[in-house]
Amino acid sequence: MELRHLRYLCAVAEYGTFREASRHLHVAQSAISEQIADLEDEIGGPLLERGQRGTRLTPQGRIFVDEARKTLAQADRAVDLARRSMLGQEGSLAIGFFLWGAGNFFASIIRDYRKLHPQVKLTLREMHHQAQLPALLDGMIDVGFTRPLEPPYDTVLRAELLYNDPIVALLPHDHPLAQAPVDLAALAGERFVMCERAVTPVLFDAMLALCSSAGFSPHIVNTSPSWPGVLTLVASGEGVALVPAGVHHLRTPGLAFVEILPRTAHVGLSIAWNPRNDGAVVQDFLRLVRANKERIRQSA
Repeated sequence: MELRHLRYLCAVAEYGTFREASRHLHVAQSAISEQIADLEDEIGGPLLERGQRGTRLTPQGRIFVDEARKTLAQADRAVDLARRSMLGQEGSLAIGFFLWGAGNFFASIIRDYRKLHPQVKLTLREMHHQAQLPALLDGMIDVGFTRPLEPPYDTVLRAELLYNDPIVALLPHDHPLAQAPVDLAALAGERFVMCERAVTPVLFDAMLALCSSAGFSPHIVNTSPSWPGVLTLVASGEGVALVPAGVHHLRTPGLAFVEILPRTAHVGLSIAWNPRNDGAVVQDFLRLVRANKERIRQSA
C-alpha cells in the first residue's frame, strides 16, 4: 500500500466518478481504477460501489477514507516541515553562552532571530567556555558564544572571532589606583584573586604571562570557580584581579574596572559551531550574527 493508493481513493470519493478524479489528479482514469482495485485486493474487500451514474463508498470504504485523509494530511505536513527546515524556517536551535562574555548584544540578537523565525524552537543554555566545546561535539548545543578555539577542538569545530575583550584591572572603588588607567607593574605588590585555572586555563595562564611581562609574579591569595565569585572577593577586600572587560556586565557595587597599560592584553569572543551539524537553521543564525558584527563590536 502506497500513498498514491490513498490519494486516488480519496479523490474518487470526493469527486464521485473515476473520470472527475482523473481530471483533477491529471492521471489516466484506467490507472486510478487499477490502483484502487489493487488496494481492494490487498484489503480483502470492496471499498467502492461502482454504478453507471458514478461511485459511492461502501461502509468499509467510508471508514478507510476517513483514516486515509488523516494519513495524507500528516504526510503533507511532514513534507512541508522538511522543506521549511531546509530553508531554516522550521526546526530547533540550541545556543550556548556565558553571561559575562555575551555582553549587551546577546539579548538583542536572540530577539531579532525569534522575530525572523518564530517557528524555530530556540533553547538557550548558559555554559562556560570549557563546557561549550564538548557540548558542540556531542550535539547538546548547535552554536556557542565562546572563547577562541583551542587544541584539539580547533581541528574539528569552526569559529569566527566577533571581537577582542580587553583585560582590565578590577579594584575596590576606594583603591588609590581606581580612578585612571594603571600601569600593570604598579599592581606588583597587591594581593590577587583569580578565577580557578580548571575553569579558564588559557585565560589563567595568559594573565600569569601578562604579569610576568610586567616584571612580577602575582601573589594569589584566593580563587573562585566563577567570575561573579571573583567580583565578590574583590568587593570584600580580598585583593585585586585581572578580568576580561566583559565581566563588567556582572556589576557588583563598590568595584572599579580600570584600563591597564600597555593596551595589549585581550581575550577574544567567538561564535563556534560543529561543521557536521551546520544545517539551514544553524547557517541562518550565523548569517544573522555576521550581518550584525559591527553592532556586536560596539556593544562589547
